[in-house]
Amino acid sequence: MNRTPFFSIIVPVYNTEQYLKRCLDSIVNQTFKDIEIIIVNDHSPKNCDEIVSQYKDERIIYIKHEINKGLLLARKTGNIKASGEYIIYIDSDDEVNINMCEYVYKECQKKNYDVIHFNTKAILDDNINISAKDKERLKMKAEWYVSSSRSLIDERYLLYEVIEEKIPHNMWGKAYKTSIIKKITEYIPDIKLMNAEDMLQSLMIYYFSESYCTISNQLYYYYIGIGESNKNTSNLNYNSYNYLCECSSIACKEFFNFLEKQGTEILYGTYYYKIYYNQYRFLKEKIVDNENKKEFEKILETHFDTNIINKYLKLKEYENIKLNRYKQIIDKLIPYFFSIIMFEYYINIKIFGIKINLKSKKSFKEPIVISFNSLLKNIFSINTDNKKDKYIKILFIKIKLK
Repeated sequence: MNRTPFFSIIVPVYNTEQYLKRCLDSIVNQTFKDIEIIIVNDHSPKNCDEIVSQYKDERIIYIKHEINKGLLLARKTGNIKASGEYIIYIDSDDEVNINMCEYVYKECQKKNYDVIHFNTKAILDDNINISAKDKERLKMKAEWYVSSSRSLIDERYLLYEVIEEKIPHNMWGKAYKTSIIKKITEYIPDIKLMNAEDMLQSLMIYYFSESYCTISNQLYYYYIGIGESNKNTSNLNYNSYNYLCECSSIACKEFFNFLEKQGTEILYGTYYYKIYYNQYRFLKEKIVDNENKKEFEKILETHFDTNIINKYLKLKEYENIKLNRYKQIIDKLIPYFFSIIMFEYYINIKIFGIKINLKSKKSFKEPIVISFNSLLKNIFSINTDNKKDKYIKILFIKIKLK
């Protein structure tokens, strides 16, 4: 391919051939045609060659690894080969809406964004043996975590936003400016990682990113419970858990090394340890119900320094003391028996001392406070101070005065 495509779509493949055709069909049939499709066969043991050879599409670039290197390095191989203006990663056991590239391209025409984040539809494998209610809960939880709509993002502080997990770490479901991906590729270590690899690459990307936008449409279809995954805890054993802990610890160290190379390890020190703690907490939650929890905790503590964890928790405790003081003041200012606060995607209701926290599909960019006093003003109030907007309000009906 001699021309420069607009999108480079990178598809790593390892042991997911039974889903690969579904994935590739959704890519080759994109309504926006100016793409290249980079398939990286990460030494998969099945019939990847045979499946890919069925597609007589000149936009496909097929690369094979002689050994299995893992998802991070399979993506790195794709990064090096990519020539498009933007890169999109798609896992080979997932698929995308055929209009995905067209939607993203339209956003790119508005502004040359560094990151474009679109929504995900979660689909559960029929073989998952849980109740319909639990399936729906799992589906909603997955969609909420990777959602492009769950928080209001401040473009000026993108690295902070991803560290605070307002922007999810997953590499798929987003389009990235290729110039940034090329910049971070030199910092991606030649190490096989099977956990926290998305986090590591994501943090590097947002370190250099200065603009971000979201698309509310569900353009990525994420299949839960299939393919190669480190999220399944049902078959967790000492060796697999040790490997997860080792990979997470390496990912944390590699991000610190990256900060050192930028000369900003001291500047971002506190935020680095927040990431360190979050990985520790994530791994500890995996074994919370395990009958051999104590033995697994010993493994975890060989990879993570509990002294650092405890010092970070003490710092967090101090910050929470300050936040709780502010919260107590705010609670006293708002009438005790009735108030509603709407901000971002959260609705907090207080009725006669009972607190109810809800999530909303609509985002409120500025806080909206409804209290007993504001209700009284809507039942009856007169405003004659503003010459341009004089009115009488009776039972929520506003009557303008001349």
